[in-house]
Amino acid sequence: MLPFIDSVSERFSQIASVLFFVIGLMISYEVISRYVFFAPTSWAEEGARLLQLWATYLAMGYVLRQNGLIRITVLTEMIGPRGRQVLEIFSLLWILVFSAFAFWLGLEVVIESVEIGRATATMNQVPKFWTESAIPAGFFILILQALAQLWRQLRKSPNGEEPHERTIDLSI
Repeated sequence: MLPFIDSVSERFSQIASVLFFVIGLMISYEVISRYVFFAPTSWAEEGARLLQLWATYLAMGYVLRQNGLIRITVLTEMIGPRGRQVLEIFSLLWILVFSAFAFWLGLEVVIESVEIGRATATMNQVPKFWTESAIPAGFFILILQALAQLWRQLRKSPNGEEPHERTIDLSI
């Protein structure tokens, strides 16, 4: 199950990378349209914001898997491997609790937006749930990856060695 969760995080990080590239293209197009042809678009800025939300939230699980979250290492460098493991378990539990709340509350907001038909206050009138759905989706991925990381920490030996894992390739 761990390799599957890792591959899900990896796949969504690849999607996030593509979305960030598309955002760059959209903003470049907007700049050229606005300042070269004096014809700004009505969709580029709002579309870029929508994609940025999705890209950021979809990449959260991958960032956790790669140990890319912000860490305060002053204390962790002074304690041994066992102490670092305990702190890692504590931080993963905290991530799980926070992510569960964010997932649940985000899902409630999405459901409410769908029920009342909430839309952006722009010319495009984009349904709000398009952007709001990124929050529960991203936090669900983060929950899965945090559970995988927690399981790894719990299985780790006192000297910091991890048991061997199989890998799954989901490439298309």
